[in-house]
Amino acid sequence: MRFVRLLSESREDLLEDRPSSADEMRSIRERHGERIVALDPDGDRPRGWIAVFPGRDEGGHFYHLAGIVVPPEHRGQGIEAALMEEAARFMAEHRVQRLKFGTCPLLTANASLYVTRFGTRYRWRAGVRTAEGAPWPSVTCECDFDDPLARPLDLRDDEILSRSVVSWEGTKPIPRQKVVYSGPLAVVLPDLDAEALAAAGGEFLSTLYTVFHALYLHGYGFAWFDSLPVRSAPSGDPLFYYVMNRVLGL
Repeated sequence: MRFVRLLSESREDLLEDRPSSADEMRSIRERHGERIVALDPDGDRPRGWIAVFPGRDEGGHFYHLAGIVVPPEHRGQGIEAALMEEAARFMAEHRVQRLKFGTCPLLTANASLYVTRFGTRYRWRAGVRTAEGAPWPSVTCECDFDDPLARPLDLRDDEILSRSVVSWEGTKPIPRQKVVYSGPLAVVLPDLDAEALAAAGGEFLSTLYTVFHALYLHGYGFAWFDSLPVRSAPSGDPLFYYVMNRVLGL
């Protein structure tokens, strides 16, 4: 696999088959950003792309993640991680190490990539709603390539299920009753993607929003994300989890 920077290397032709490419490229160019494409090593067939553009906040310079896309037929091949690493190299050339973006914490593939692989810090966004007014679980994310989040040692694998504030009956989330908000806690999730969330319906999203928001109100933040060994999952299906710790100062 090789990488091409579409703007600096003048290779916008690689995305000409996408109707929205021209507008997207114009937007990235106007923001002085870059779109990087992963190409098939034997040709010029795109396998995925990532786009970033610069910004500045109270902490100094950073880059926004404008998008990262890998077609379904190329997922699970490590392309997403390779694109993130290539974006980090591009940012390092501009002496910037922080990448900021937003996502939904229910998307387990995203969390596996961002948190587990790159040590990205998630922060809960309270009050986010869909266009229809339904609560939508959302987090702001900051990936510092020079200072990644470290895996905490608060919970062992065999403690995750008993410390989870939600259990599952098949695909139905069941919030635990009378949660004691003390010490490290967990949120256990099945493997979820955008299609699963779209099919799940409003009650599913509302329940999980309430679970995360209750943790937020009790001073908890996202400390880590990982998967449970299959032997630890009651049904043998993949299970993922967040470790939630009290945020310092709260």
